[in-house]
Amino acid sequence: MNHISRVLCAVDFSEPAQAAFEQALVLSRARNAELTVVHAVPKDRPFRWHARERMAMMAALQRTAKDAGVRLKVSVQHGNPAGVILLHARARRPHLVVIATHQRTGLRRFRSGSIAETVTLRAACPVLIVPGPARGSIADVPTSFGRILCAVDFRAASHEALHQAFSLAKKGDGHVTLVHVPKGISAASVSRYAHQSRVPEYQRFLGHDAWRRLQEVIPTDMRRSGRVHARVMAGDPSTAIIRSARDVNADLIVVGVTARGAVGRRIFGATATRVMRTAACPVLAVPEFTRRTRGPSDGEPVAVAA
Repeated sequence: MNHISRVLCAVDFSEPAQAAFEQALVLSRARNAELTVVHAVPKDRPFRWHARERMAMMAALQRTAKDAGVRLKVSVQHGNPAGVILLHARARRPHLVVIATHQRTGLRRFRSGSIAETVTLRAACPVLIVPGPARGSIADVPTSFGRILCAVDFRAASHEALHQAFSLAKKGDGHVTLVHVPKGISAASVSRYAHQSRVPEYQRFLGHDAWRRLQEVIPTDMRRSGRVHARVMAGDPSTAIIRSARDVNADLIVVGVTARGAVGRRIFGATATRVMRTAACPVLAVPEFTRRTRGPSDGEPVAVAA
């Protein structure tokens, strides 16, 4: 997110979508990036559906962008919302997609699905998921993130997450909290000082090994600055991430998104998607291959991976 020149933001008539636009606008202004706003008219509705409201909304967004000095393009298309967003993402090749989440759960999410989850799991670029409500003024929207929490599982996508978290922290003089949840260990064994006889030796080994691996991924300059802290936790990964985010009052959660096939995309119990549904702060989700992705005329790799 430190090197972006094209931002794509999806909007509808909801308050969470307004929050996403505000965040996209502030990021675009801070980085002198071009902002494209996309609105999808549901395919089961005629294109004239809410036409007056849509025109008024787009006009308001254009005025706000002009006042902020941001170059804005708008696009309205008929079709499935997630499909429309992904189509524009493939065609325009943005460095970042910003989208709201309505944080539906249970039967409501099962019936309507989640546009944010679908876009995140299929997009080829990083996606910033912004929860509502809107702040009402772009002056209240932060231009950088000072307290960043990064989920680490040591897979390829996780390394991309680390790269982005450290990059953002260096740019904004922020702090990073790393969270790792090893499989198969108890709460007592995650302490780096765990010597309790009731903790099996193998679990102690897993806990200590996790601490060692976390220390190894911290860059030397960040370690010396004292602005990186590591946590090894037990239990469900998404629950541990959300709890840690509350503990450190994080204003951004960074997670890696592993490439998945058609079957994998249907597994909504994945850690990243569960964090997206419940986080109180924005979530930056990035596919594992982002830093190897190049635009058609880009001279350098896209450096916005998470």
